[in-house]
Amino acid sequence: MNSNSNSKPHHSFYNLIGRPIIENYGRYKARIISYKVDPKGDIDKIFISNNGVIIFKDSSSIHFDGGVIKVVPPVINKAYKTLDDLQYIFLQVKTLNNILSVDPRLDYIEKYYKIFRERYEKHLSNISRLLKELDGRRRYLNKIISEYKEGLFNLELGIQSGDIDNDIYKLCYNELSDEILRLSAELEDVENLISDLSSVSTSIGELLDRIWGSLSIKEVVKYEEEKI
Repeated sequence: MNSNSNSKPHHSFYNLIGRPIIENYGRYKARIISYKVDPKGDIDKIFISNNGVIIFKDSSSIHFDGGVIKVVPPVINKAYKTLDDLQYIFLQVKTLNNILSVDPRLDYIEKYYKIFRERYEKHLSNISRLLKELDGRRRYLNKIISEYKEGLFNLELGIQSGDIDNDIYKLCYNELSDEILRLSAELEDVENLISDLSSVSTSIGELLDRIWGSLSIKEVVKYEEEKI
């Protein structure tokens, strides 16, 4: 493997080949066996082997959780990354607000206020789209869970009528129940992400407005002092 600065970005992916990868909600454990790149040389898809069955996943569904590699629905993966970015912006803005009460130098505060405001506003349109995508995923999951529960009802009907063998009933019931639990876990993640993204985004906006209000007051005070 060429490690010089001219090597393609996807070369760093070589050390992941052969590594285990798990589906985020426990559906399977597999192994990364190769990947595909787009015309720009970036990772486009990865190929994984699940008990000899080869499947591929879009690179946007790959999530690194510490030393564990996971397959996560792309919209959830995107939401996690966006939430991380927003939480860091919130930390920056909160720190700036704390500094404002200690070091009210306008040039210093205004400089970073503008930087953080710009970063936040760049995220706003993306957040709006992302929340719509998450809501779509939530509606889809609710629909699928409802349909699977109908499947459980029909299994129960079959065992009660004596038309399904008891061992087969238990096997099918357990598999269907397990999938409902996995879907429910994903639904909970989606709902938490919708709540957290909305909350953090609102908190950043409110804190930035508060800082701007403080800056405006200090500008007036500074102007009045210069007149004296």
